[in-house]
Amino acid sequence: MLIDKKAPWYDKIEIAMIIVIFSILTVILFVNVVTRFCFHYTATWSEQAARYLFVWMTFAGVSLAGKTSSHLQVTVANMVFGEERAKTVFLIGDVIVVLFGCLLTYKIFGVMMRVMSTGQVFPAMTWLPSWTLYLSGVLGMAGFTLRVIQRRYRTAVAAKCKEA
Repeated sequence: MLIDKKAPWYDKIEIAMIIVIFSILTVILFVNVVTRFCFHYTATWSEQAARYLFVWMTFAGVSLAGKTSSHLQVTVANMVFGEERAKTVFLIGDVIVVLFGCLLTYKIFGVMMRVMSTGQVFPAMTWLPSWTLYLSGVLGMAGFTLRVIQRRYRTAVAAKCKEA
């Protein structure tokens, strides 16, 4: 279950973001379709806003995947290596994922800073700086990395409690 009522507030951030962004995205696209076919009018900003919101929603989902262990992993390891060795394989995989997440966070942050230094804005939404699109990547990948670490830590604590 994705929403645990007893979970702390920070465990619900991604789901709340996805719900809010998806709702706004749906309204924008619905209104755009209605105005296009009924009034022969399309807001110039609506498609760009939809793309922008979709990217933010996707990176919120990336962070959520790290928390729920829904990210790409080879589950055949249980069959090939056996359950005990598969735990080691998954641990190695999570270490690689954390390192890769750190690298991507750093690289996307660098791109964001370059875009920020140019002062670019979106053509149809001139009030919105372009670097905010890259901020979703920085937050999403950093969140993903932290969520994988958080999940591993919680699993280790639960295993210790089970042993005691």
